[in-house]
Amino acid sequence: MASMRESDTGLWLHNKLGSADELWAPPSIASLLTASVIDNIRLCFHGLSSPVKLKLLLGVLHLPRRAVDEMKGALTEIIQLATLDPDPWVLMVADILKSFPDIGSLNLDLEEQNPNVQDILGELREKVSDCESSAMLPLECQYLNKNALTTLAGPFTPPVKHFQLKRKPKSATLRAELLQKSAETAQQLKKTAGVAFHAKGRGLVKKIDTTTPLKGIPKQAPFRNPTAPIVFSPTGNRTPILSSKVPLCKERGVKVPARKYAMRDLVHRLPGGNNSNSSASKTMSDDTVTAICCTLHEVITKNMENAKALRDAGGIEKLVGISKSKGDKYVLPIIVCPLAVIYSRH
Repeated sequence: MASMRESDTGLWLHNKLGSADELWAPPSIASLLTASVIDNIRLCFHGLSSPVKLKLLLGVLHLPRRAVDEMKGALTEIIQLATLDPDPWVLMVADILKSFPDIGSLNLDLEEQNPNVQDILGELREKVSDCESSAMLPLECQYLNKNALTTLAGPFTPPVKHFQLKRKPKSATLRAELLQKSAETAQQLKKTAGVAFHAKGRGLVKKIDTTTPLKGIPKQAPFRNPTAPIVFSPTGNRTPILSSKVPLCKERGVKVPARKYAMRDLVHRLPGGNNSNSSASKTMSDDTVTAICCTLHEVITKNMENAKALRDAGGIEKLVGISKSKGDKYVLPIIVCPLAVIYSRH
């Protein structure tokens, strides 16, 4: 009856685990390894084939810890029988599982102690070196860069060139034609990149018109251009008139403020001289004359062109005459005259 039980268990194990299509023991084997089955396997283990023995030993890892504790004696005896097996793979797996029934951990310190493990690892290294090493690497190696991968796994063997094409494929020919056409188009664009214009205008530099008011600035701006001369209205009205209201004239084809005309009108209103409006000039108050002198001082200090316009309009002579006629009462004409002379010479 015992031999009948052993033969039935052996045949049943061959039917369940003898398939060569699946070399690893599935987790479902844990439901098959009951206490009675383990006792029968202990009796017929020596008659099983090597693949069945390997799957049976690996199936022990899928057993719950409670079942391992209940069947500790039978599992330890099966592992002891496997350590005496002539197959090197069965012997190596048995050495790994030697401590599993007692403490639930694997024995991984085998390479230095067991010569059988050293031989198996040597054979595996030879097989792996013959194949493409990148396919045998762990999954985390695909996230490493080239230097880190070389440091971890060592240098890779170059792929073997099995054949060589006698002529290039059609896609390569089309790509070469497209590259050639694009290069020719780029050369043509470089040749025709220059814009044609009249030869006479090549050396001309367009002058920038600084008198045009900027867009977006309100007319009632609280500030004014410091370089713009101020022209006073007739006697009795001291409201300054900015040079933007002074009419423009053309000089050498460019529109500029008529500084000369504005300065001539301002000098004309000063007292002294043989002008037709001498009566109005004589009745001009001292405050008005002082305001005109202050304005002249400001505009010739800010802009040299205003100093030249004052000189051309004869304002320096009038200021000298005012300072002589009034004595020490007017200090401003004495200050304005040297400044006008200095700025007009630049």
